[in-house]
Amino acid sequence: MTTTGPLEYRPRKSRIGAWIGAAVAFVGFTALSFTLGSTTVEGGAVTIADQAAMIGLGVIGAGIALSFLRLRVRADEKGVEVRNVTATRFFPWQVVTAINFTDKMTWATVELADDDEMSIMAVQVSDKERAVAAIKHLRALLEQSRS
Repeated sequence: MTTTGPLEYRPRKSRIGAWIGAAVAFVGFTALSFTLGSTTVEGGAVTIADQAAMIGLGVIGAGIALSFLRLRVRADEKGVEVRNVTATRFFPWQVVTAINFTDKMTWATVELADDDEMSIMAVQVSDKERAVAAIKHLRALLEQSRS
């Protein structure tokens, strides 16, 4: 029997996109706040507080974009831990029935014994061969747990 070691996988392309999105949000809103300056728009004046709020929106937008840096999947002989944007869940191999990733899917899913599914957003089609290797590793760990 061959053993498959633990896996920790993070997406590559979505991490780059998250950093770019965060920079665009922050720089864009900050630049917009300074271009508004102390102008008058249809009878109302744009104040320093308005400019600060605009920069705050940029910070919030950047934070939302950076939340995609959280994406990760870890797996070992005990089970698989999936961390998506807002939640982290651990599934022992006993409750996992399949790891799915077809050519029509944006990201992989873990199928559970109670007919529920959870997306594995870390394993994305945009990562191509890396994602396929991660799925093969996850499936090997699942198969190993059944023997």
